[in-house]
Amino acid sequence: MQADIIIIGQGLSGTWLSWWLGEADRKVIVIDEGHSQTASRIASGVINPVTGRVLAKTWMAETLIPFAHEAYTALGKRLSINCINSVDILHAFPTQQMRAAFEKKFPIMPEHLAIPSSTEEWHNRMHAEFGFGIIYPALLIDLNFMLTNWQQYLIKEGRFLQERFNHSELIIKENNVVYKDIAADKIIFCDGVGSLDLPYFNKLPFTPNKGEALLVELEDLPANHIYKKGISLVPFPHFNQMANPRYFWAGSTYENIYDSPEPTKSFRDRTEAQLRNWLKMPFKVLDHWAAIRPASVERRPFAGMHPLFPQVGILNGMGTKGCSLAPWLAKEFADHITMGSPINEEASINRFNRILGA
Repeated sequence: MQADIIIIGQGLSGTWLSWWLGEADRKVIVIDEGHSQTASRIASGVINPVTGRVLAKTWMAETLIPFAHEAYTALGKRLSINCINSVDILHAFPTQQMRAAFEKKFPIMPEHLAIPSSTEEWHNRMHAEFGFGIIYPALLIDLNFMLTNWQQYLIKEGRFLQERFNHSELIIKENNVVYKDIAADKIIFCDGVGSLDLPYFNKLPFTPNKGEALLVELEDLPANHIYKKGISLVPFPHFNQMANPRYFWAGSTYENIYDSPEPTKSFRDRTEAQLRNWLKMPFKVLDHWAAIRPASVERRPFAGMHPLFPQVGILNGMGTKGCSLAPWLAKEFADHITMGSPINEEASINRFNRILGA
């Protein structure tokens, strides 16, 4: 079998790289093991213009958010699905300090922060002793639905192999690569924390962290907002189209030190307690997920070709920002592969050529 590019991994990075390379008329083969609980598949799907307790603008928000909106809309159109919605985030301040931080930033960022004109509806549904603020515009991506539909599209096109990648069967030649019966010009690793177990990019400063989330059912909370009070409640768009009950993603954690990649009782107990203290309505936990994110020490992704093996590349390290970063950076990387254009310096692995070439 002949291909232009082999892509390892069909999370957000692999999906978007295969999309943009396909748009450039390159034949790709995507290899993915097919786990249901990966960092991409259990993520909330939120693209937030403002981040952290200090309410700082997300890195490159002015570029990434409109680009993401256009890209997800185009991919959804190809698949005949709707996988993106514009929403706002209703922030119930957990402390007086958080309210003060919001009020300090509100005059500086009126394009992203607002005070709701009426809060009676929300006080009837939740405890918010310190009031509410609104963050907007946020995007909500129906991630699992989108990734599943893209996988089905690749299968129909004969461009998807569901199997575990076996590094021992990869042969790197002078001008191409061969994996089993597939010959290709290049191979790109979009395999999340899997890259830590391979020799090409395991020297990069990854700092994997664990995230957990619950799937909860709530019958009296409108699904047209994201809600935040310490933790986030994020609507599940596809689930909510299918039935009357409201389904929400509740989480998440960001643990740099963890004993196991599996869901933990401590997270479930803690999150259920937070929900009980926050909400004035009953809820039911339907599922509990956990996965390891491929974050980096610098909180900047990795994109580019290996300095010693120019047929071997990586698109990885998105951390918690994969929904916004992956479409844009995959386009830059696809353009680099097809046209030789540069990759953003803050994302290019050229900044690590010294350690990768050692």
